Amino acid sequence: MSAERTTVPKLTYDGWHIEILWDNHDEAVQWFEQYMGWKARDQFKSGENDWFIMRRQTHLGFGTWIKSYIPKIRPHVLADRTAIEGHVRWCWRTRDLEAVHSDFQNKGIRVTDLYAGPGGHYYFDFWATAEGVRLTAEGDDTIAEDAPLFVPSWTRIGVSDLQASIDWYSQYLGMQVAATHMKEGYAVMHLALEHHPDDVSTWVLERLPEGAHKECVNSPVRPYVVMHDTQEFQTYHNILLQSGVKVSDMEGNVSLFHLYDPDGNRFTISR
Repeated sequence: MSAERTTVPKLTYDGWHIEILWDNHDEAVQWFEQYMGWKARDQFKSGENDWFIMRRQTHLGFGTWIKSYIPKIRPHVLADRTAIEGHVRWCWRTRDLEAVHSDFQNKGIRVTDLYAGPGGHYYFDFWATAEGVRLTAEGDDTIAEDAPLFVPSWTRIGVSDLQASIDWYSQYLGMQVAATHMKEGYAVMHLALEHHPDDVSTWVLERLPEGAHKECVNSPVRPYVVMHDTQEFQTYHNILLQSGVKVSDMEGNVSLFHLYDPDGNRFTISR
């Protein structure tokens, strides 16, 4: 990987996609409506291209999309669906964490124990839908009583070398350092937010325990970062390749590719 400072075009965070098998799409949407209080909004179907026979998308709000595909071949954009969990945790704040944890347990949803994490908050991981896609609940008793059950929070990314990862995310994704808590083992980063030019998205890099895997994981739950200029998009892809960053080929007529950080955490870049 190049040690020189790399100039990348402006990237903006645009939410998350949850990949669900085609036959399970409706059931998954109903799961999120029932257990997380989300509501299906826009729904789209698109037809055949070089990679897919059909795509289906359902918007659930908060920048969240359920996506399903009928592939022609095994395109690189799809999830691997292995037992290996990635180190990226998409966090959702809830007012009464213990009550939600108990409710999920009583309803047979797989959950971890409550645990302390970044920001002095408590968390638990849970596995949504019959396919078991991992999300993370975060306690925040400052949320208004009339707020939705789950509201957006930050994204936690597990890394083996905290300082090296701060540098990497600054250099290759253009994130800005908001705060460092090296003794506590995490740093807070900011990235521009799509559709909200006066606001930012928040990311937490947190130190992984010794011996944690560094495998590249194609999780069904993944963040999307966007660009708008085709030439800049292609230039950025070339910059990453030349810098030794692991990236995929482009998919969809130069509209999509993904990259991995040094610990195998995946980001999807969309034009």
